Amino acid sequence: MTLEVALEDRHAGHIVPATLVERIDVTYARRTDDLWLTFLAAEVARARAAATSLSLPEHAHWRWERKVAAAGHLLPYPTLAIEFESEAQGLMMLKTDGEFARLPGETGKPLVYVVFLATAPWNLPAVVARPRFRGVGTVLLRAAVETSLDLGFKGRLGLHSLSQSEPFYAGLGMTALGNDPKKENLNYCEMTPAQAVAFVR
Repeated sequence: MTLEVALEDRHAGHIVPATLVERIDVTYARRTDDLWLTFLAAEVARARAAATSLSLPEHAHWRWERKVAAAGHLLPYPTLAIEFESEAQGLMMLKTDGEFARLPGETGKPLVYVVFLATAPWNLPAVVARPRFRGVGTVLLRAAVETSLDLGFKGRLGLHSLSQSEPFYAGLGMTALGNDPKKENLNYCEMTPAQAVAFVR
């Protein structure tokens, strides 16, 4: 299933229609890996030639083909994509069963857990001087909230954030609960129903 969403094309200077793909397959994931890795390799080579430094995204080592192959056939692990002109601008894998809130007042209530979320390297200011699209991560998180609402979880979300992404999730209003030693010491964050309502507005 596909839905139309909006992204800000910073090169064109206006909003463009993009597509939210609600479940991708291994072939789609492999094509995206090839596209993203080829772009990153070219940027690394360009930086070396110019004797400049390049800050690679912390998710640069992720291989979506493997992730989708391992979990893509399981109903509680949907993997979503945002694409523009047949190119994936961002990917996200969710877990929709067996995860529960930790925040006071929400403890023990079911939530949608964001397993992985990544944006294409040409959209990241740490990689390129002029990123292409703005809003990819926000649109994906909004889709996660909508999934939570559809399941009756009232918009509750949970995730473990890479350090580079912590300001992004904080800016969306999520609550950080601190580093989780059971999850590579990553910062665990949650979104409450009230925060979800404020976010989707």
